[in-house]
Amino acid sequence: MNDSNNSDNSDNLDGVLDADIVALLADASTWVEPPSGLSDRVVAAVRSEATLGDDPDPVSSPVSLGAAPRRTWFRPALVGAAAAITFLFGGIIVLSALSGAEIGTDAFSAELTSTGLVPDVGGNIDVTSFDSGLRIDLDAPGLPRRDDGKFYEGWVRTADGDLLPVGTFHEGSNVTLWAGVELDRIELFTITLEEAAGGNDPGQGSSGEVVLRTAIRP
Repeated sequence: MNDSNNSDNSDNLDGVLDADIVALLADASTWVEPPSGLSDRVVAAVRSEATLGDDPDPVSSPVSLGAAPRRTWFRPALVGAAAAITFLFGGIIVLSALSGAEIGTDAFSAELTSTGLVPDVGGNIDVTSFDSGLRIDLDAPGLPRRDDGKFYEGWVRTADGDLLPVGTFHEGSNVTLWAGVELDRIELFTITLEEAAGGNDPGQGSSGEVVLRTAIRP
């Protein structure tokens, strides 16, 4: 009789736990913003259910060889379910953070042409338009490294003739530059040789020593 009761109790607990998990996953608010401390509450609830599944009078109740394996399976299964739910909500949080990433719209690619100032160099750029500006991904591995106050600088020229600096760098491999201008306004991209200059030095502008260039025709 006790064996039958224990089996029924375990089945009932399984059903209660399954119903709780299904209700939790079916709740729309769960998928919008996981509440603080949710994983701790899930684990605590699972432990509470496992405690209720224990025999309240182990001395007076006869030992059943068939019931022991059932109980041994029951606790690991509960812990596994709690771990799976915790992992699931962790994944939801990560995906929510990633979904806020900005996605580029208009894009343009071009090969860079050498002016001969630095021999045997070339490269390419990929220009992508974002709300925050234009991201210019430059790859010109043939550019020799410049140090000790010397560097390269990228520029874009607009159709109105304005020259805008987009960033400085030591060498040309895997460079990311940014321009606060719309893609349809620019018509030329150039790279110049530059040296550090004081605040009032006319050298703060472009040196005019262009090493690579390309027209922008989005």
